[in-house]
Amino acid sequence: MNEKELEECYNKCIEYSNKIKNPILRECCQKIYSDYKEKLINKPATPGRHHYFRGGLLDHIYSVTRNSYNIVQMYPNLHVDEDLVLFGSLLHDLGKVEQYYDFSENEDYSARKGNTSELLGHTYEGTHIVDNYLSKYEIDEVFKNQVLHMIGSHMRIFMNEGVLVKIKMLEARIISFGDYIDGFLDQAVKPINEAKSGGEYEFPLSENPYYKSLNPYYKG
Repeated sequence: MNEKELEECYNKCIEYSNKIKNPILRECCQKIYSDYKEKLINKPATPGRHHYFRGGLLDHIYSVTRNSYNIVQMYPNLHVDEDLVLFGSLLHDLGKVEQYYDFSENEDYSARKGNTSELLGHTYEGTHIVDNYLSKYEIDEVFKNQVLHMIGSHMRIFMNEGVLVKIKMLEARIISFGDYIDGFLDQAVKPINEAKSGGEYEFPLSENPYYKSLNPYYKG
């Protein structure tokens, strides 16, 4: 992503944060984005997997937020808390700003060895950061724990890569769906685009070989 694209992606995240109705959550989210802007822009989402490029973390966060928000809009009868979904989506991978080095094309990219995030996971680090910010506001303690639960439990599978707790709120489950969809499909982009019509292709999260369409009207 070039600088213009990174700035646009950042601004789209801020636009989503403006949809948060709770003034404390909205202000807290935007304060974190302001303080961590440079790190969000410079990090990839994962080492050597999905969104492995400079700005990949920010691009992934935006996509997860868009996915999760759209799921909420598709199922209005669920009456879930949209604020929790937006806040949690926008900050679900915040811990990775401390877990990973800035992306560089010329280096063997990896996690920062021996730091808190590597030992305890990015969900711990992200929960810790957000907790510190929320502690500056007058907020109900139980509700604050619900907010932090969005970050600590957002992974699809319990204990996968440092998940703190099993998902216990539907809002967190929606975020986990949005997260999984984006991570899964991003890894399929290159293999499916390189595959020939009707040919097989695989990627890290595919359980078996997939086949590309033979539809004569398909221009993929």
